[in-house]
Amino acid sequence: MPSIFDTPLTGFRYVQTQHGDTLQEFAARVMGDATNWAILIGMNNLVPPYLTDDPTQVTDGVVLNGSTLMIPAATPAPSTDVDDVFKTDVLLDADGFLAITENGDLATVSGSANLVQALENALDTDQGELIYHPKYGYRGRRLLGSKNGATAGLMAARYAKQTVAADSRISSVTSSTATVQGDAIATVVQAETVVGTKVPVATTI
Repeated sequence: MPSIFDTPLTGFRYVQTQHGDTLQEFAARVMGDATNWAILIGMNNLVPPYLTDDPTQVTDGVVLNGSTLMIPAATPAPSTDVDDVFKTDVLLDADGFLAITENGDLATVSGSANLVQALENALDTDQGELIYHPKYGYRGRRLLGSKNGATAGLMAARYAKQTVAADSRISSVTSSTATVQGDAIATVVQAETVVGTKVPVATTI
């Protein structure tokens, strides 16, 4: 029986694992061939035991069942619609709480505004704060308590650039500058999106 990999596939998609899954069982169910489990290791940077039902075993490379894994898939034609590319999420108010509409529903935000909100959230989150997403967030607050000055400013700008560049909707970061203001460091990042639009985002620590 021919494998799906007899025909080259250049894209990928995400599929949720199930309770009790092993990597071989997952590969058999979603890819039609249990022997494709080795491909999943490389695509998802997995290490033994790969999948687990025990949250205490989760590490960088061991995924908790119920999470998603990347699998090969045909690549669709890229969209240039910013609402498609930048997606929709719940809207947060100025204090970071869920915004509510007049009808009592959750407010949403789409397109470029959603991207900006997502980048601001990433910069407002300390890297390592989210247990199951240890690489998400901003490392700038590690500078708190150190001597403020030009070196701290350069490090803050570098960390902010890394955080913004990590978003898949960003194609490049054109600049990242930090200004030392007393005990605070204000950083402004200018980036270009995958559809060619410009987006600025700022943070202060």
